[in-house]
Amino acid sequence: VQEGKGGRPIVFALSNPKTQAEITAEQCYQFSGGTAIYGSGTRFAKVEVNGKIREPGQVNNFFIFPGISVGAYTCAATTIPEKFFLVAAQAVANSLDEKDIALDSVLPNPDRIREVSINVA
Repeated sequence: VQEGKGGRPIVFALSNPKTQAEITAEQCYQFSGGTAIYGSGTRFAKVEVNGKIREPGQVNNFFIFPGISVGAYTCAATTIPEKFFLVAAQAVANSLDEKDIALDSVLPNPDRIREVSINVA
């Protein structure tokens, strides 16, 4: 758990499968009164807290590898340095749009995978 802007907790439960998650989305939102920003290594269902629907983010390599693969193929890379993955993570973060931010999303909406992959590449 990390304290984010405005004192809101930021929680990443990264263990897989979801039965091994350190904290579920529902537990996180209940614990925080619905104020937490939550991401998990596996997909959790939407949660209603205080009359508001919260959609937990799935924080994994879903957005990274398509873009890394396209980029490596396009430039005929023979190696992929570790730094590329840091740059790819920054590209994913920079792909958040106003709607994502308004929903406290950790990652862009999965429906935008092509657009985000191009940004990563």
